Amino acid sequence: MLSYEEAVSYLEHASLFGGKKHGLENMKQLLAHLGNPEAHLRFVHVAGTNGKGSVCAYVESMLRAAGYRTGLYTSPYLECFAERIRVDFIPICRQDLTRVANQVIAAGRAMAAEGLSHPTFFELVTACAFLHFAQAKVDIVVAEVGLGGRLDATNVITPLCCAVTSIDLDHTKVLGNTKEEIAFEKAGIMKSGVPCVLSPALDDGIAAYLAALAARRGVPVRDASRCVMDELANGLDGQVLSLHGELNHPRLSTRLLGAHQRNNLLTALLVADELRRQGLALCDDAVQCGVAATCWPGRMEVYRRAPLILIDGAHNPQGAASLAQAMAHYLPGQKARLLTGVLSGKDYQGIAAQLASFAGEVYITKPESDRALPGEILQQAYLQRHIRCTLFATLDDALHRALRDEEPLVIAGSLYLAGQARTRLAKLIG
Repeated sequence: MLSYEEAVSYLEHASLFGGKKHGLENMKQLLAHLGNPEAHLRFVHVAGTNGKGSVCAYVESMLRAAGYRTGLYTSPYLECFAERIRVDFIPICRQDLTRVANQVIAAGRAMAAEGLSHPTFFELVTACAFLHFAQAKVDIVVAEVGLGGRLDATNVITPLCCAVTSIDLDHTKVLGNTKEEIAFEKAGIMKSGVPCVLSPALDDGIAAYLAALAARRGVPVRDASRCVMDELANGLDGQVLSLHGELNHPRLSTRLLGAHQRNNLLTALLVADELRRQGLALCDDAVQCGVAATCWPGRMEVYRRAPLILIDGAHNPQGAASLAQAMAHYLPGQKARLLTGVLSGKDYQGIAAQLASFAGEVYITKPESDRALPGEILQQAYLQRHIRCTLFATLDDALHRALRDEEPLVIAGSLYLAGQARTRLAKLIG
């Protein structure tokens, strides 16, 4: 039996064993070797370019507030591997992860011995999640798509409800070069007879395109843009909102900041309403309490108030634009210091164009990843915009410099960077 460290290392290095993506058949074979644990579970399934993790967090929190035992499967993790797989929002413990990982690894090895393709990293981890949720006897699982939707390992499920959040140009080498091509991949999670909620963040043209795909596939659509949300209060402590139209909630409080989180909240509320229509006990009090309790670190997170430290992933131009819009609201007319780094393959110029709108000074470093974009390349994107910037060899060096001053500090550009910064800040300032 592999130890915890050995099991996680095996999962992370699955490509060394020949694991390659082959549609959904390999995932189906892997789950069959495990006794099809997903067949004993109920699911909510969420896809999208940005916001899908936040929608999952809202839905899971509402279900938990209603008394359900929940499973939550998201990716990537922020600070530790176990965050991917949660029961009642608590990350899987080392003992449980070691146990299910050994079972899944044995199944993967058995497949290879039978002449089948060895499962990929994401197939293995998804199987670990489904197996753990089945063994923990959760009532319902909220699952986030890893990449795309149509060929994603999570797409072997038939959920009670699914949702599509936003569509933008990201992962274009895999998903396509136009929003329509990417939307087609995301829409792959739609299944005949399963209601699908469309986010108000979708462009009108893309929303219409998805609705047309849904109609052809016999998928009932619920459009969150038909709901109206009014702002009652909106500051760094959170937002207070009133909802009317298709849904009515006179007062909802959320700690998640930014106008984009209103779209995510609307999407999640329609998912919850659809689950209620299907017989789940989700009363208004549970919805209200669940929304208020929702916590999703690393997304417009106020890590410290005085002096202000704000952490956000903002790993593509759309996410960076949402952050820039939020900064204009919460710190109107002010500049902040920006600590940033991105991964190779990302539209770093598009990200920089948005983040530069509030950056008075930039500290550039690299996320600790073999896919990190060299800091010298990112530095040029800000120098071209006539912003003073300093290059740091390590995140630690950049943080030590940033913490010397009192002006607002924003850490953004990659979820990897956001998670690594949170871990370091806990040691530096608590």
